[in-house]
Amino acid sequence: MRTKERQLARQLRQKGMSLRDIARRIQCAKSTVSTWIRDIPLTNKQVQQLKNSQDRGRAKAANHPNSPKLKWQAIRTNISNKTEKEVPLKVSVPVFKAICAALYWAEGYKQSRALFVFSNSDPEMIRLMMRFLIQICKVPQDKFRGRVNIYPTLDVPKAESYWSKISGISRERFHKPLLTVSRASKHKRKTLPYGTFRIIISDVYLCSRMSGWINGLKRWASSSTG
Repeated sequence: MRTKERQLARQLRQKGMSLRDIARRIQCAKSTVSTWIRDIPLTNKQVQQLKNSQDRGRAKAANHPNSPKLKWQAIRTNISNKTEKEVPLKVSVPVFKAICAALYWAEGYKQSRALFVFSNSDPEMIRLMMRFLIQICKVPQDKFRGRVNIYPTLDVPKAESYWSKISGISRERFHKPLLTVSRASKHKRKTLPYGTFRIIISDVYLCSRMSGWINGLKRWASSSTG
């Protein structure tokens, strides 16, 4: 996917430009542009400002409550709202352990016996892991360290302040930021304006406990499929 063209197409659509004009502007097929911008509806004012009557007709049809796009949007929203309620606001301690062990199994650093490192770009994921470490693992505040991985041209102090607020770890406990392009950013600066964040804890006991929880998940997975 041509990320620069896709980003520009979405910006132009948000400004009210027609599909036809966007395709001509960025020199892409209309079918490709349509895929990129199909989730961006035009306002009634933007529709009326379109010069081509065919473009106005298409935009009105797309915004109609019975249009396929809005129908499927309603279906997706309805499903999402229902399944959201399937997850309880409170879970038992064993379930919470299993959830966070699975997250660390997928995203954590597992090459050290004494260094716990969990990295993510999603602030809610960082909040969840911090809650787990404080409430379940009883990690004292003075053991937490943080580190920001960010694009070199972005605002590093702003990113550090952001992640400090999200994690609850003071900036004084942050390691020197890692000024590289995160793989999660896909080389797009605006995708991750605050970069990614690492929770770092030097604790052999915590790493050993996490290793055991992950082994428990592996055992459960084997017994479930065997």
